[in-house]
Amino acid sequence: MNKSDPVTGENQECRCIIDTVPGLIVEVDENSIITLANRETHKRWGSIIEGKTPFCELFLPRNDMPGLGIIEKTFKLKKNQYGEIETKEGEVFKITTNYIKNRDSQKVVVFLCDITEYVNLEKEFEKAKEEAQKHQEQLLQADKMISLGILASGMAHEINNPNNSIMLNVSVLQKAWDSIIPILNEFYREKQDLRIGGVKYEKMKQKMPQLFSGIMESSQKIQRIVKDLKYYSGKDLISIKSQVDMESVVKSAISLNSNMIQKSTRNFKAVYEKNLPNVMGNFQNLEQVIINLIQNACQALESPENGIFITITYDREKREIVTAVKDEGKGIPQKDLKYISEPFFTSKRSSGGTGLGLYVSSKIVNDHAGIMQFFSEPGKGTTVELRFPALDLMAN
Repeated sequence: MNKSDPVTGENQECRCIIDTVPGLIVEVDENSIITLANRETHKRWGSIIEGKTPFCELFLPRNDMPGLGIIEKTFKLKKNQYGEIETKEGEVFKITTNYIKNRDSQKVVVFLCDITEYVNLEKEFEKAKEEAQKHQEQLLQADKMISLGILASGMAHEINNPNNSIMLNVSVLQKAWDSIIPILNEFYREKQDLRIGGVKYEKMKQKMPQLFSGIMESSQKIQRIVKDLKYYSGKDLISIKSQVDMESVVKSAISLNSNMIQKSTRNFKAVYEKNLPNVMGNFQNLEQVIINLIQNACQALESPENGIFITITYDREKREIVTAVKDEGKGIPQKDLKYISEPFFTSKRSSGGTGLGLYVSSKIVNDHAGIMQFFSEPGKGTTVELRFPALDLMAN
């Protein structure tokens, strides 16, 4: 037993008493130095040197007064205290302190009870409880998703038929308008006061192409929403897979989004690493993912000066094709990041967002054994990284 000073008769008597007591007991002075420890305590912590080892060297305060340990609190209030402390190794002890004042000094006697196992069991119970609750929520969510999938499939069919009619008729009307322009021009030169729908001919002649274009763009937007609904319900997820060149997928998606890209930014760049291996997948489904990401990037920009950058590289260490879509937009708040791939979650509801684009994309990526990761900082933009297993170069 380590001691710094010879044991006095009084201390020896005290030691004989506390050594017979089961459990961990220490005596601490006003400087928080351990002045006495029973046999059980010395067995537990052989490094204790009475009169030298500070109490805080072994223990950390837990749930105590801010900035004030339980020992200091006992001396300050001159009252017995109760609480919990833990060692630097993570062991947790229930602690009771008794304030003792002698003629020459004041001490605190500390009784320690190891509750580490109980605390760990409590943590495991809370964890199991949380997991059970999460599982229950997932089951409820899955049931909702099934119902929504059935509803979405029916809605997509009902919306798609009249929308196809709109797209076809707009095209016919536009051709009809173009063919009648020469006749209207000749009539206008003779009469000079031609009105169509109460609007002067010259103004209507300029306005009609914009009206046709607006109807067509709106109809195409409906078509995209219907397509997302079909993907959501699983109706349009094509299961046939073959070797796919991601560069071709990205170039096709860029071509289909070229009008939106030109309207959104003057700073667009796509860079492709040469001689990339292929991935196993479905071209159309992967193209839909890139289309969704490009559209999101365009919608995130606050100025045409902000850029969009797409790269495709090969991670040789992980044998993965990495496609990254980066925008210099407004970014995504941290609180929203964990929800952005959930169905119907959107921050663009007021501007027509459905909240299906990223959900559908994540569904497709998972179906291709891939990973979709988001890196975002508000005010600095967002990067979406897609990783797909690369096929062997020799096989390609």
